[in-house]
Amino acid sequence: MSLNWFSDLFEICNNDPFRKKILFVDHYDQGDQWLNQLTKEYGPLLGVETETLRSLIVKCTKLGLVQRGLRLLNSKQTFWVVQNLMIEMAERLNMYIQADMVTPGIVRSFHHAIEELRGAGVCASKLSITVFEYEQKGLYITELLSLYEQWLEQNHFSDFAGLLDYLPETAETNNHLFICKDMEHLSSVEQEMLKRIAGDRLIILPQTGSFLSSLQNKAPITVQLFQATGTLAEIREAFRRICNKEDSFDQAEVIVSNYENYSLAIFTLSQALEIPCTFSQGLPVIYSKVGQAALVYLEWLGCNYDVECILNALRHDILSFHHFGDNVDQTDLISTLEQSGIGWGRQRYSMLEVSSNTVLRGVNGESIGILSRIFKGVFQKLPDSRQEKWTPLVILHSLMDFLQKYAVPSSEADSLVKTELTAQIKMLELVSPRTLSSESALRYAIDMVEGVRILVGGPTSGKLHISSLHDGGISGRKQTYMLGMSNENWTLQVRQDPVLLDMERRNIEGLLLSAERTECIIRERETRLEMLSGAVTLSYSNYDPAEEKEIIPAFMLLQVARIITNDSQMDLTGLVRVLGKPFGYMSSGTNEEHLLDGGDRWLGRFHAEGRLQDGLYSLSQSFPFTAKLKQAEMQIREELLSEYEGIISTDTFTVSYLNNPEVYLSVTQLEKYAECPKRFFYSHILKVKDRGIAEYNRAQWLDAASRGSLLHRIFYLYLKEMSIEFTYEDRPKHNEQRLQEITEQVIREYEVKVPPPTPPIFHKECDSLQRDVSIFYQMEQKSQGRPRFFELELAIDGQPMSVRLDNGIVIRMKGFVDRVDEIGPHLYKIYDYKTGSPTKYDENEYFSQGRQLQHALYAVAVEQWLRETGQDVEARVIESAYYFPTERGKGDEVSRIQNKTSELAELVGYLLTSMESGTFVTTTDSKRCSYCDYGAVCNNDSECTKAKWNLAPNSLRLEHIKEVERFG
Repeated sequence: MSLNWFSDLFEICNNDPFRKKILFVDHYDQGDQWLNQLTKEYGPLLGVETETLRSLIVKCTKLGLVQRGLRLLNSKQTFWVVQNLMIEMAERLNMYIQADMVTPGIVRSFHHAIEELRGAGVCASKLSITVFEYEQKGLYITELLSLYEQWLEQNHFSDFAGLLDYLPETAETNNHLFICKDMEHLSSVEQEMLKRIAGDRLIILPQTGSFLSSLQNKAPITVQLFQATGTLAEIREAFRRICNKEDSFDQAEVIVSNYENYSLAIFTLSQALEIPCTFSQGLPVIYSKVGQAALVYLEWLGCNYDVECILNALRHDILSFHHFGDNVDQTDLISTLEQSGIGWGRQRYSMLEVSSNTVLRGVNGESIGILSRIFKGVFQKLPDSRQEKWTPLVILHSLMDFLQKYAVPSSEADSLVKTELTAQIKMLELVSPRTLSSESALRYAIDMVEGVRILVGGPTSGKLHISSLHDGGISGRKQTYMLGMSNENWTLQVRQDPVLLDMERRNIEGLLLSAERTECIIRERETRLEMLSGAVTLSYSNYDPAEEKEIIPAFMLLQVARIITNDSQMDLTGLVRVLGKPFGYMSSGTNEEHLLDGGDRWLGRFHAEGRLQDGLYSLSQSFPFTAKLKQAEMQIREELLSEYEGIISTDTFTVSYLNNPEVYLSVTQLEKYAECPKRFFYSHILKVKDRGIAEYNRAQWLDAASRGSLLHRIFYLYLKEMSIEFTYEDRPKHNEQRLQEITEQVIREYEVKVPPPTPPIFHKECDSLQRDVSIFYQMEQKSQGRPRFFELELAIDGQPMSVRLDNGIVIRMKGFVDRVDEIGPHLYKIYDYKTGSPTKYDENEYFSQGRQLQHALYAVAVEQWLRETGQDVEARVIESAYYFPTERGKGDEVSRIQNKTSELAELVGYLLTSMESGTFVTTTDSKRCSYCDYGAVCNNDSECTKAKWNLAPNSLRLEHIKEVERFG
């Protein structure tokens, strides 16, 4: 610690105890820490207060401003004043900085330049354009400063520099004593303000020295050095050392050179280890739930309302919609939104308002209603993207409304974020920002939200304190850790101001050059670090895993090593020896070392005498499932198919479809079992399904399912209308114009339900649909039958049908038949519309090994339905057809004469018996695995099953499923 400076300060304050002393500080936390150290080292003090110069000036001028009807603007507000003026200049003059260049970064640079000029006491009338490198630039800055001054005067505002005019020329006649460390960091206007307030009662108490000089002077400091193999490894080692000490956390301070990177990693680790911390510069807003929700909302706006942004937030509990419907679970709302097919685009959210939306058919209607109301309310708070009514204020208002309704607060930090955003709104309301394009307004809003910091605080009892290289080292704690002492982080780069260059600053009185500004920062840092005492640990990360490069240590680290080893000639090689072996992420395994978490403890089990040991025994003791994994691997290697490959004990899974009136099957389920028994087991026995997320293609209007539904709707409406007036002896009279009218009508319906991404895509797909309809019309003109039933449900009295096969098997069936035509007296043909390709429907395959049963089973079921319902007691279904009335289907029709009912009964019997015996092995045809939803679960099971398919031990269990292969 800088004993001389603190002792001098104490002496000044103690010599006149009853006189009020004002100690100027950069921020109030700094003042609190100074006074804590003073009283701890020297005893109590009377009459000492800390103030920042800005706060004291505001107090002194507050009454004068009120009397004159003026209001004070802070720096955040004057930023918007400058922004408004720059946009106005761009629109009016179109000079130097054009409208599309007025971005947050550009405005920030010019705002800083205006503040510097005001702080130097420079006004527009005295600023000559000749001091600038380019005349156009000089004209622009002079005009901007002039407009800024006029705006303040016309609107009765003042900025901080303008408060000088409301201070008396001489100090007030009070007896206060003012103490300041130095004045070099103050602007010209601030120095004049200080003189007017303090007068001859101002004491400048400079602080000299540095951390290195305190080491050379044998100050009461013990120093340790170490290096680590990465940022996280370095932080973990520092935490191990802190936890290994007997002192409490409030006796340690961690100073990090790269605050953004290190503080986030420290926060994450401290949360996992439940180590309480304070952060001098706080944390980004994203480390609060409400902050995450705010950024999600802004990202949603910026991504053209991409529904995936909202979905991700709902899945991670950042947002919540569940309280808008007590009977609907959050997961139901997520599932509905996933299946909505909205994708992106504001207009496509209208899909939620259409109750007959084919994409959401079968989804919980209440979920759709809730989501529709939610998004309708959200959009009401926003102007249309085509309107020029966007401002950051409008976005922040809509953001706050969104957060109040849908954010999930969970901590004090969440309340702080809302409070800060509310303050931002009030600040913007005062300066009235101009309207912008939606993209520009959003850019400013994101910048404002990302600028919010949470959990900002000074040292607190019981908590580890994390500070930065710009403000750390003044807590007076016994342990100090300086992390990240790399050359890149520690060295300050001399950078010129992007607006006011050094060559221009030389001609403007009161402005510091870039080198002078850097020197001030370095001096302040050196004198502040001189206050360190007790145990000081310095470290750096010698490797960057992300960039895969080595990192050079800071020169100061080498200087410290030279002092503590008394080797003034030490080079970097010697420094590496002093730093010792780099610490990694895991514990080094020594007995004296503190183990942070489970990772360190597990390493202790696996590490002995510098070598990693076989940890399988330890794993099996702690995690019993590892033994089951080993058992599974052994059984899979044997010849006999086991439960791990789909041979299931019927005691565990009872499957009963044969002659069972309690359950029903669809034809699709039977076909799926024939295609791959294990896939059937996952989907229909375990009921493990994918999340049903509708994939949205920006280059596509309708997905395959929606397109098929649209065509089915056209075919249904047209044929029903054409067939309604004719008896079975007549064929329908076709009307191409009416078909086109119905087509246009249905397309308009779907356009409302599913808004297209762009007009060109919509017109392209409409043309394709028209071609499909034209092919359908040509096929129907050749048709010999009369359509009688459409979308025929296989049900009697609202219950699934019990269908009897030739061998006496009775199965309850569920499904819809697209169309049934009467082709003669009591003779019928059924059609199943297909909008895909007819490639897999081989003319020479009737059942395709059980994968094509629909034509045959529907024929039996429809025939029984017609007879049992009395529609036609003599009905016979003699033919079934897969109908391809589209451009992709090439107008094909694949027909099957229905004369194999006995073979059908035999095949279905084998399938059902195989199911009930618990045979759910993977298909041996690996080609079917390429489009399976469960490929990640099965891995290479198809190859394993194929290798064991014909082995003798498995013949009995596979006999029924093997019989299915006979039915081509």
